[in-house]
Amino acid sequence: MRKNILFLCFLLSSCGAINQEELNARLAQINRRIEKLEEEQKTIRAQQIRTEERVDALSQNLASLRLEVERLRVEGRTSSPPPTLSKPENISPPQPAKVEGQPRTQHQEGQRGVEATSSDYEREYKFALDLYNLRQLNQAKEKFIEFIRKHPKTPLTDNAYLWLGVVYRDLGDNARAEAVWRTLEERCKRGEMVDCNKLPSAYLQLARLYEAQGNSEKAKEYYEAILKEFPLSEEAEVAKKKLGR
Repeated sequence: MRKNILFLCFLLSSCGAINQEELNARLAQINRRIEKLEEEQKTIRAQQIRTEERVDALSQNLASLRLEVERLRVEGRTSSPPPTLSKPENISPPQPAKVEGQPRTQHQEGQRGVEATSSDYEREYKFALDLYNLRQLNQAKEKFIEFIRKHPKTPLTDNAYLWLGVVYRDLGDNARAEAVWRTLEERCKRGEMVDCNKLPSAYLQLARLYEAQGNSEKAKEYYEAILKEFPLSEEAEVAKKKLGR
């Protein structure tokens, strides 16, 4: 910019006779305009930074709200009361009562088998989620691991993977959080999951994790994956903002 000033001086001097006082006045005027433009540039940059920070905060709030919605949705699917947590070290999910000596018809036996299977895994999933909401993170971690081991193919298994990664993240173990979300991604791509509706959420969590680590290239890769594979998802709206689209 200073070179531009010298060039202007040259132009002024070449256009005709001009005394030193006029030259100094014009230079002072140009300098004031330059300073004003530089100040405006700084103001615009500061506003841009604040806008980016607000977008990040809104995106994080959206992710938290979606996790809360998921928790409430699961709670609404089962009427069993929250577990008693007076002794966290010995807690175990409640078991259905057994009725001895009562004969069942073939239809009753088959119906009971389906209901028990469904209610069992839903109850165990809700139990693990309750532990997380009570911030008993280590207990929640163990229960989500146990759920995935016992129920590798249910409509809630992908949910368990997502939340297990969240638990590890909250425990400060980002490496394991990344490994869990990547495992969900790989299992979905291999067709090993009954349901993969939480895969876009896992992509978003991975993108944020890489962003926090300063790996913008990897974060962009997952934002792009959201737009490509789940263009109509809520996560896609966050990805668009992050990618400036």
